[in-house]
Amino acid sequence: RHPHSSKKSSVLSPVSSPISTTPHLSAPKPAQKSSDEPKTKQKKVKSKDKTPKTSPSQENERNRIEQLLAKAYDAPITKPPSASEEEMARRYRIGRNYVIGCFERHNRENHELAVKIRMKRRALKMLPKEGQLGDAVGGDGRSVYGKWREEALKIEQFHGPPSWRHVPMLTPPIPGFDPSVYLEMMKDEEEEDS
Repeated sequence: RHPHSSKKSSVLSPVSSPISTTPHLSAPKPAQKSSDEPKTKQKKVKSKDKTPKTSPSQENERNRIEQLLAKAYDAPITKPPSASEEEMARRYRIGRNYVIGCFERHNRENHELAVKIRMKRRALKMLPKEGQLGDAVGGDGRSVYGKWREEALKIEQFHGPPSWRHVPMLTPPIPGFDPSVYLEMMKDEEEEDS
């Protein structure tokens, strides 16, 4: 018992609730089915088989293809023959030189980009500010120095890699090949066709 409570516990008397005379409220609930009652079998709907019937020759062909695919999947992995010590050393040198060359190219390209970014930022700082001595207002009411700054901050909307970026090719470059000659020949053929 809580020390601060001074009330004595009282016994609640049962209160009878009034019975409703409204038919839908006073209607007895339907009796639930007991588990003793026999269950009724539900009828299954039979769907028509819509798959086209195949002939025995088509079935044999399908089985043959499945067997070939299973054999191909379960085939043991064949390893290439081992190379000689000289060939392995040559492959190692080629791979090592390739990786070194890729790192050099990567570092050279990133250095060039960093230098270009630094030069661009420096050039933007060197641009004269709007309203400085020598700034003139054009016919459209904008300052010349402001127009220069806007033009300098424009980003060219060129989609694709930069023209100086190395482009991977399927074949090595052909020595002495001049693509402009090929393009001129293509233009001449187009003009003859039209």
